[in-house]
Amino acid sequence: MKMSELANTIIETIERAGGEAYVVGGAVRDTLLGRAPGDYDLATSLLPDEVIPLFPVVIPTGLEHGTVTIVLEHVPFEVTTFRSESTYSDRRRPDHVTLGVSLEEDLTRRDFTINAMALKPTGLVDLFGGQSDLASKIIRTVGRPEERFEEDALRMIRAFRFMSQLEFSLDGLTERAIAKQAETIQHVAIERVAIEFEKLLLGPGRAAALQAMLRTGLATYLPHVTSEVMGRLAQSSLQGVSTENVWTLLLDAGFPQERLRVFKRSKKQEQRAKRLVALVRLEQLTDWQRYTLTDEELLVLNQMTGRSHADRTTLAIRSLKDLRVGGRDMIAAGLKKQEIKEALHYLEQHVVNGHLENQRSILLEEVSKWKNQHET
Repeated sequence: MKMSELANTIIETIERAGGEAYVVGGAVRDTLLGRAPGDYDLATSLLPDEVIPLFPVVIPTGLEHGTVTIVLEHVPFEVTTFRSESTYSDRRRPDHVTLGVSLEEDLTRRDFTINAMALKPTGLVDLFGGQSDLASKIIRTVGRPEERFEEDALRMIRAFRFMSQLEFSLDGLTERAIAKQAETIQHVAIERVAIEFEKLLLGPGRAAALQAMLRTGLATYLPHVTSEVMGRLAQSSLQGVSTENVWTLLLDAGFPQERLRVFKRSKKQEQRAKRLVALVRLEQLTDWQRYTLTDEELLVLNQMTGRSHADRTTLAIRSLKDLRVGGRDMIAAGLKKQEIKEALHYLEQHVVNGHLENQRSILLEEVSKWKNQHET
């Protein structure tokens, strides 16, 4: 069954048990936009202990917030009891969650109108004009924007993320509220900010979203990000490709490489960004530059720049293990420890650059010359 059909199966099962249930959030938005949702979240009037007996596989993923995960045909569906939330002292989590409220109260606590609709096979519930805002391509908060951003300041950067992903505009009241409260983004965990920023940089409306971040002043509250860097990033023609590679764009815009760690991304993301940023502006790559990249990285570089650098199959060797000599040969030639590493690197460079043929006799003769020069 399709994911949408499985979601409807959950709704029908809950309704047969006397409850209400709806698909909510991004899945509703994407369905109305004609897009295939990546996942389906559901909301129900039933409490978790009433939902659990209705399905064979249920994981209690967040009982304190009224959430369980139902697994149908190996597909997970997060199902949460209708709830309301109290004040947000830490600007992130509600101080208290009340379960068992109405659907209207549940939808009222959500961030943007386009994310505050509920859908089931018999119809759509749209209490805040979400359909109208989808048609007008507007990002607007549910209720007063100041209140929504006081509850969770991350919603400000989420607004820009949706602008970028959907190529929508920002509602005037929402933008003015962000300008007033921009500095509060500093109270949000940087990992949460970074995840939203990655998604923003991958969106087709990236330039407009970044310009809006500059207008509101929020951009300069990101750690070590200047308005100059953000301006160059907005004008960049490079493609982000994926979350693993998108940080290259920030470095190319002038963000200091040594500061990248402040966003707490993975080691792979950091290393990839630093390796690719040195190459994105080059019209042509040397054989050695292609050699130092993996096949995947070279493919990403082409996707990022729109260029067609030759793949690595044309290289004399593709890794050190392809060299016709190795460590044992270096030892036999009388080299020790660091000398072995240096000699192999010397041969590797010369073979890749076409200065030496990858033939054992030629390489051994060259090692002998290298050893004599090194000793001298």
